[in-house]
Amino acid sequence: MWTRSAVFSLVVAIAVAVDHYDAYYQYNLTTAEYESYVANGTAGNCTISVETCNSTERRRIDGTCNNLNYPAAGAARTPYYRVLPTSFNIVDEDDYRPRLAKSGNELPLARKVRTVMVSEGNVPDADITHLAAHILVFSATDITNTRDTTNYVSWRPHCCQAAGANDTACAPNYVPADDPVHRFSGIRCLNMTKPLTYQTSGCLPNTTVPLRIVDATPTFDLSPVYGSVVEPARRANTSGLLVTETINNRTYPPTSGINLLLGINFFGIIFYWRYHNHIATKLAEVNPCWTDDQLFYAAREINIALAQQHYYYELMPILMGSDNLVADNVVSKDFGFRDLYDDSLLPQISLEYPAVLRWLHLIQDGYLKMYDSEGHYLRQYPIVNLTARIAYIKEDDNMDGITQGCFRQGTGNTKDTIADNDIVQNGLGALQKANDIMTNDLAKHRYFGFQPYINYLAYCNNDTNITSFNDLLTFMRPERIQQLKDAYEDVEDIDLLAGLWAETLTDGTYVPPTFYCLIKDQMLRSIQSDRHWYERETRPDAFTEEQMYEIRYGTVARMMCDIGDSVASIQPQAFKMIGDDNVEVSCDEINDIDYYAWQDATCDDAPTRPDITERVPPAFYTS
Repeated sequence: MWTRSAVFSLVVAIAVAVDHYDAYYQYNLTTAEYESYVANGTAGNCTISVETCNSTERRRIDGTCNNLNYPAAGAARTPYYRVLPTSFNIVDEDDYRPRLAKSGNELPLARKVRTVMVSEGNVPDADITHLAAHILVFSATDITNTRDTTNYVSWRPHCCQAAGANDTACAPNYVPADDPVHRFSGIRCLNMTKPLTYQTSGCLPNTTVPLRIVDATPTFDLSPVYGSVVEPARRANTSGLLVTETINNRTYPPTSGINLLLGINFFGIIFYWRYHNHIATKLAEVNPCWTDDQLFYAAREINIALAQQHYYYELMPILMGSDNLVADNVVSKDFGFRDLYDDSLLPQISLEYPAVLRWLHLIQDGYLKMYDSEGHYLRQYPIVNLTARIAYIKEDDNMDGITQGCFRQGTGNTKDTIADNDIVQNGLGALQKANDIMTNDLAKHRYFGFQPYINYLAYCNNDTNITSFNDLLTFMRPERIQQLKDAYEDVEDIDLLAGLWAETLTDGTYVPPTFYCLIKDQMLRSIQSDRHWYERETRPDAFTEEQMYEIRYGTVARMMCDIGDSVASIQPQAFKMIGDDNVEVSCDEINDIDYYAWQDATCDDAPTRPDITERVPPAFYTS
C-alpha cells in the first residue's frame, strides 16, 4: 500500500525532472552510476543535480543551465580550464609532484624566493583606496571559493609536526636557516596543505592530473550573497528581502552566515546583502502590486548587474587602464547593450586567474584604519586578526569606522614590491603562529602544475623566445633580473608569480603586463561564456534599454551612500583617493539610480513618476 509520503515523493519526482551529471566530465550519469557515488559518499562533491532546463528562465542560483548544451556547466564544483597545459614531476602514475628545475634539482624553497623578491614594510598608496582591496578579495571569492585555508588551519594544523610526515595532504613550507626574520625566531616550518582536488575528494582516480575543486559558481553572480545552491533560509519570504538581524541599530546578514576574510565579510557580504534589500525596497515603492518572488528576483538581477558594473567599469579600468580594456573589448564606452555571447565556450574560470590575482597581495595594507564621518582618524586594527571574526564588525561603532575608512585609507603602495609585514609574517593572526601568505601563494602554484613564467610570457607576447635572464630586460629592470638570478638557477625555472613580482608595471596601469594579459583574457571569457551576462539584450529576463542605462549610472559611491553607515558624503570615484579631481561631495550630488525604469504599468496603485534631473555619466564614460 502506498503511504502518504511515498505518494508525495512520486508527485514531486514527476513534477520536477532531475538529471545527475558528473561534476568533472559533465556527462549525464546513469542511475547506476549516480547511485554508486551516493553509496561511497562522494555524490555531494562529484555530481551535479540539474532540473530540466528552460531556455527562457532567469539565471539560476545554483548556476546550472547557463549553457543549454552542457546543463551542468556553470555550477559549483565544475572544473577550471587551463591557459597552458600542466607541468608536473610525475614520480609514479599516481604521484604528481611540483616540477623540478631545469637541472633536475628541486626548485628553490618558496619562502626563499619570496624573501629575495619581495621586501617588507608599510608604504601607503596615494592613488587607490582600501575599498579596492575589499572588492578584489570579494570578487575572487565569488568565483573561486575553496576550503584550502580551512584545511590547514582547522583540519590539518600538524603539517610542521611529526604527524605531518605521514599525512600525504601536508605540504609545509620550510624556512631556510638564513631567513631574514625566522633566523631569529627559530621557526623553520610554516604549516600548509596541498590544494583540495577532484582526486582528494574521491571524484577522480589518483592516476589522473590533479585539478583543484572549487565550491563557487564560476560566474560573477554574487554567490557569497545568494549561495551556490538554493537556500530558502537566506530569504525573508516577504517583500523580496533577504533575512537580516539588527545589532546596535545597524542591519547585518544573520550571525550564522558566512564568516571569512575581513574584505569578504565587510564589503562583499554585508554591502551587497544590504544592497539587495535596498533595491527590493525601492522596487516595492514603484511596484506596490509585486509579489515577494517578483521583488526578490528583480532585485537579485539588478544587484548582480551592479556588482558586475562596479568590477568591470569602475575598479578594473583604474587598475588596468580604461583604454586598454576598451581596445581589448572587455568593456565599452557605449551606454547601451552589447552581446558577445558564444555558446561554444563553457562558463569556466582559468586556474591561472585566481592564482595571478594573488599578485595583489602586494597592495594589501596590514592595518584597517577607521575614521569618523568628518574624515578624522580614529584608530587602526591588524587586518589579519579579523579573519573569521565578523562579530568585530558588529561591535560598538566599528562598522561606521570601517565604512568611512574604506574610502579614506589607501591600499599598500601600488608601485613597489614591498609587502606589509603582517601579510608575510603573520597572515592569519591568532589562527596560526606564523604564516606567509605570499609564500603560500607561490608554493600552492607549484602544486597546481603551472608551467614556468617564461612560457606565460611567450603566450602573452606572441611567442617571445626567452633563453637567458638577459632576455627579460624588455619586461623588468636589471636589479629585478639580478634578484631572479639570486633565487633561481635558470631562467626556465622561474615561477609564474615570481615573474609577476619582478615585472615593470605597464604604462597607464597599476599592474604588470602578464597580469594584465591573463586577467583580461578571463574577464573577456566571463562575458562571452555567460548566457545571462547583464549587457545582453537577448538574454532571458533581460533589462530594457532604459533599465540598462540606469545600471550604467550605478556606482560604488552611490551604494555607499544608500546603505553605508554614517555615509553622508563621499568622493564620486570611491576606488580613488580623495583629491583635487575627485573631491568629497554630499551624497545628494552622487548619481542615483531611477528605479521607475522598472515600474510595472499593470500596478493600479503605482505612484506617479517624478521628474529626474539631468545626470553626468560616471567617470569611465566621460574620461
